[in-house]
Amino acid sequence: MAVRTILAPVAGSDMDQRVLSLAFNVARRFDAHLEVLFVAPEPQDVIPVVGEGMSGLIIEEMMGAAEKETKKRLANAESAYFQARQAAGIAEADFPQATLQPTCAWRRDDGREDETVARRGRLFDLVVIGRDPREAAASLTFDACLMETGRPLLVTPSVVPADVGAKVMIAWNGGVESARAVTSSMPLLRQASEITIVSVGEVPHGRATAQALADQFVWHGVKANVDLRPDQSNVAAALMDAAEKCGADSVVLGAYSHSRFKEMILGGVTQDMLAKCSLPLWIMH
Repeated sequence: MAVRTILAPVAGSDMDQRVLSLAFNVARRFDAHLEVLFVAPEPQDVIPVVGEGMSGLIIEEMMGAAEKETKKRLANAESAYFQARQAAGIAEADFPQATLQPTCAWRRDDGREDETVARRGRLFDLVVIGRDPREAAASLTFDACLMETGRPLLVTPSVVPADVGAKVMIAWNGGVESARAVTSSMPLLRQASEITIVSVGEVPHGRATAQALADQFVWHGVKANVDLRPDQSNVAAALMDAAEKCGADSVVLGAYSHSRFKEMILGGVTQDMLAKCSLPLWIMH
């Protein structure tokens, strides 16, 4: 598998600049085509549920305010895209070029953002996305991308590193989600100069160890170091410490090995890494 197409949803928020910086960085690394997608919601989808007795004038005012907000966000998103494209020096294209090179394109769709991005995301090799729990729409879109696209996500941190993919850390527990994340990240791993596989605690019976994964990588021409960490209650903290020790610029992680609902309520490795990790996360459910 190669990463030839990348989708980056934007919403006219402060997060767009970070998402686009990372997306253009990765597009250049893979010589991939990047599509930047803005979804304009229908006014009726962004206003509160209309209650009985609400006058037509109030409804009209609410619709007008929603349209005005969408126009503002669209202008912000287009501006962020233009600036990021200029900084990256990547040309726009609607069709593959004669020679392999990074290209980009702007796209606007109308509808529900979460549904549209999930549907569009299934057509791409990778989705670069931000995550802001404070914005309900952004959280819904992130969840839809993770759970409904069947594609790996590269999650943008609060500060985007200058380089991504040179030193990669793999968080390994031998589970299905970890295996899927690793397989999807092989294009990244093949280009990395240094890879570290980190396993915290004993691998459950019946699962492959970190060393077994490293041995298998030989068939891909990939060399990896193994870092075995003692079992501890806060696995995410151990992973972040390991990432700092090995100088990783990105982390490959299987998302939600336990029930997603259970992790949201009780906490878990995925939730902690998404909330606290300062590196881009290559994740897959």
